[in-house]
This record gives sequence, structure tokens and C-alpha cells, in this order.
Amino acid sequence: MLKPTRTILALAAGSLVLGLVGAGTALADGAYGRHAIGKVVSKGPLKVRSKPTTHSQAVGHLQPHHKVEIECKKYGQSVDGNRIWYRLHKENGKDEHDKGEKDSWQNGGNQNADTGGRGEGDKAYGQEHWVAARYVKNLSTVHYCR
Repeated sequence: MLKPTRTILALAAGSLVLGLVGAGTALADGAYGRHAIGKVVSKGPLKVRSKPTTHSQAVGHLQPHHKVEIECKKYGQSVDGNRIWYRLHKENGKDEHDKGEKDSWQNGGNQNADTGGRGEGDKAYGQEHWVAARYVKNLSTVHYCR
């Protein structure tokens, strides 16, 4: 028995669309792995804190438009009506195109700042890095911290 041409074309088109959607998802996940992605939307440098409050120590800052990897989110001090804070991945969301440019992660030029003089570079040694969600637009789903 012959199937109508319309049915065959509809099935072929549906299969093609579903295949393309799956490929797009696979490509998007491969760029950063298991962490969510966010983009700094502040007008100036965004302070990175050791805890999810503005009263905690500033351990560095991120430049506007910089993409960051976000491990998770949790409630903290309200910043402009937003109580969500993002914990950054230890690599601070460095993109491949950032290599060779000045690092977007800065601590005011002191290489040993907040590292106890151990010379660990721009990142505080063994500290968590938090940013107020008010100034970071999440580009993918961010899960709550456990």
C-alpha cells in the first residue's frame, strides 16, 4: 500500500527539525561543560566577594560584558532588590578568546593580594568567589547551591 506524499514529507520534515534541535543542544553544552554561563551587565567593574554579602571582603573584580561560569546560586544580602548571589567556578569563566588579552579577573594589580603572600596570582587561594546576580545575566539555568 502506498502512503500519501504529504504524510511522508511531514514525517521527513519533523525528523529533520528534531535532529537539528538535538545537535544544537549538544553543541551548546560542550562549550562550558556542566556549569551555567552568565554575562556581567554592570556599567563598571563588578566586585567579586568572598561571601554572598557586600560586607564581605572584595577579592577581585570582573569587567563588563565578561562571560563567567556559575557553579550555583543562593540567597544572600539584597542588592537593588535582588537577594540572589552566584558562586563562580574556580576558573572564573575565562573564555578562549580571553587568552592573550589582559585577564578580565583583576584584584587591583597586587599579585599577592588575598593569597597570604603565596604568589598564587590574581585569584584568592582557596576562597569562594561570589557576585551579586543583580549585575550578571544568566545565559543558562543556574541551580541552587547544595
